[in-house]
Amino acid sequence: MKTIYEILMAAPPAQVTRCKIAMVEIAHGHWEAAASTMEDAIQESEPGEWVLDCMQMRDFCVMMDKVKCQGLSGVAKNRGTGMDRLVN
Repeated sequence: MKTIYEILMAAPPAQVTRCKIAMVEIAHGHWEAAASTMEDAIQESEPGEWVLDCMQMRDFCVMMDKVKCQGLSGVAKNRGTGMDRLVN
């Protein structure tokens, strides 16, 4: 998985500001907002490798929001979905 910085550096010009916003949201621990921002970038971009990287970052942000709200037990509920890496 690429970092948000790597995603920002590869962003299409129309998505640079959105990636900067997501970076700040992640830095402040606003995981749900970051996931929403990444979802917006995904929806407004053409399919490709960059969008796949954004999807992975969005999924990571969703998982981190669950950890923030529910602890690791919140992630354990996702076993079998590929989102349980923090529990193992």
